[in-house]
This record gives sequence, structure tokens and C-alpha cells, in this order.
Amino acid sequence: MRSVGPFGAKVFSPDELKILDVLSDGRFHSGVELGEVIGKTRSSVLHNIKNIAESGICFNRVVGRGYQLQHVPCFYDKKSLKSRDGLLFFDCIESTNTYLLGRTDVSNGTVVVAGFQNGGKGRRGRKFISRYGDQIMFSYACRFNEIAEVSGLSILAGVSIVKTLRAAGQQNIGLKWPNDIYVSGKKAGGILVETTCDSDGVFVVIGIGLNVERGFLFSSEIHNIDRELNTIDVAGNDGSRRTDLLLRLCEGLDADLAGYRSKGLAPFTDYFNGCDVFSGKQVVLTNDNVNIFGTCLGISPSGSLIIRDENNIKREIFAGDISLRPVSQDPSRG
Repeated sequence: MRSVGPFGAKVFSPDELKILDVLSDGRFHSGVELGEVIGKTRSSVLHNIKNIAESGICFNRVVGRGYQLQHVPCFYDKKSLKSRDGLLFFDCIESTNTYLLGRTDVSNGTVVVAGFQNGGKGRRGRKFISRYGDQIMFSYACRFNEIAEVSGLSILAGVSIVKTLRAAGQQNIGLKWPNDIYVSGKKAGGILVETTCDSDGVFVVIGIGLNVERGFLFSSEIHNIDRELNTIDVAGNDGSRRTDLLLRLCEGLDADLAGYRSKGLAPFTDYFNGCDVFSGKQVVLTNDNVNIFGTCLGISPSGSLIIRDENNIKREIFAGDISLRPVSQDPSRG
């Protein structure tokens, strides 16, 4: 892979792209055959295969048969991606959020997209693990004058994503406070908002990761797949469809951020409450190792969570993790 920027930003070389094009039929191809495709030796093929593997693409290698992709990834239409000004694409990067946060020359609406992240981040320092082509992963940059203006951006981003996906035909999609995308009752994506402050105000990076349909699998040894996750099926495994959806998600954020700047968060909290997957359910809120049990009542106009606790007191929660309360702890089933 060719290094093209900081934070491990790389793209496939022309030879690597030729090899991937041949192997994308899902069959075995010998090192001799692949060498003929790129006009180089089998040792060069092996070197290219090792480089490709750095991007999270895995191979089966069988003596006498050659190489086969363990799964055929979905590749973006890079020509179409160029239709959006300020969009950067990398086949492999440490983290799209980290890349943007490390730049000083970023304007509103700049987007960084990755095929694979080897250092992806989730909330509270958790790792975001991916495999090439299994997720839509991108970060969106914007600026605000005051830190108080950014407190509702996780809510806004979640609503924007759901609106776009619903318009694309996604069924059974909803939101879980503060920043998870759900499909049919299971997590299908997440949002991570990070900020830095400087003399020009507040620089915000909205990181978005969506699980999408996986490519055809040729190996039964798919490691660390969380069976409790779900997928965004409208993305498809076609590069053009995947690219179109990504661009529509970015356009949705453009429009919704403009609305947020002019009208505030209230319109988005109304929408959030209309698709809150935990609304009215018995939940447990965990914050700093303290558990609060109660009924989820949705979110307030400021974006905080409202819970009616076990003492019938409404409580407004500004941070924490929410999950469904186990049936064994539900007093209504005692």
C-alpha cells in the first residue's frame, strides 16, 4: 500500500488493485497467474498480498492452487466520491476521527472516508473493530463558535442518519440514546463526537460507523463477529449503491447541521423521541459504576435522557450507558 498522509493513511497501489480485481471473482488464482497480470514475479505478488492484508482483507492460500479472498469486500466508486468537494478517501487509516483532529486546515463539511481502520475508536475509549468493506466508516468536520453549541450533536447526527436511511428504504430502524443506530432491536451503528477548542472556536468531528451487508464469505473462520449486531441492508454489496448512500448521508448532515444552526436542537429531539427504541421500556442506566433503574421516557429538548426511577421520580441524565433491564430485575414480573 502507498502511504499518502499522516495517521497511517494509505491507498492501494496500482498492482494491488489489479490483484484485487482478479481475486474479486472469489476463486483461487495462482501466483504465476497474478504475476502475469501485474507483469512481475511471484515474489512481488507475495509482497503485494502482504500489503493488501494490512487493510483487513484476508486470504486463503493453498499450495498448488494459489490465493483466494476469504470474503469479497465492497469497494467504493472512487470517481463518484470525487463529486463531493472536500472528501478524502483512504483504503486504510488508523482512524478517520484522529486524522481530522490532527489537521489545522479543515473547513466545514470536510469528510474523511475509510475502507478499513486499524485504530478505530468508540465511546469511552472502546475500540471499533472493522474488516475491509463491512462498514461505512467516515468522519464529518464542522466548526462552532461556543462549546455549548455542540452538546446536542450526537442527537442531531443520529437523527440525520436515520432520516437518510429511512428515505433509502431501510426498515425497522431506530435510535438508542445517546448515539447508537438500531435495526430490528440490535445495534447496527454508532456515532462518536470529538471536539477541540482553539482561537477560532470549537472544531468538531462527527465519526460515524455503520455495519452493512457483508460480502460473500469463503471461510467459516470469521473471528470476533458479535452475533448481537445487525446490519444496514440498504447499503448493499454493490460499490455504486454503497457510494451513493455514503454521499446521501453526507448531504443529510449538511442540511441538518444548517437546520441546527438556525433552529437549535428541539426539532431533532422530537424526531429522536419518535424512533427511540427504548422508550417506555424498563432500563438500567450506568454512569461511573452507579446503576439507575427505571422507565425510559425519551429525551428532553436539550438532548438529555429522562428516566422515571424506582421511586417514581423523573430524573434527567446527561451522560452514561443505557441498556434494557434484565427480566429477572423487573419488579413487574416478580
